[in-house]
Amino acid sequence: MGVDWDILKTHFLQADPAVQLDSLALNLTRIQVFANSGTGESVAQHLVRESQFFIEWMVVDINLESDAARAAELVDLQRVLSRWKLSWRDWWEDEQKREEMANLAQRWSDRLLQEYALSA
Repeated sequence: MGVDWDILKTHFLQADPAVQLDSLALNLTRIQVFANSGTGESVAQHLVRESQFFIEWMVVDINLESDAARAAELVDLQRVLSRWKLSWRDWWEDEQKREEMANLAQRWSDRLLQEYALSA
């Protein structure tokens, strides 16, 4: 997929932090849907990478003194996404691992949305 990451970054960073969090949660829900169906592999793979970028861009603006828990949570999610990206074939071609991916993606999405609801 030909994505201009600089343009995406500019638009993403102009958004309110709540919208950024919602965008990340939406990507995770999309990954969950694709992983459950076993379709859209290239789109799911792209969403993993895009989500990694979202996290990289978000953590820069987090105040570590007042919001260390959110930063740590995003770092944990980044690790999950990195594990998927680095072993993509293993995860995608194995139905059980793909199901685990779907479950993890949905749990993370729910967690982020719940966090947003609590902080709003």
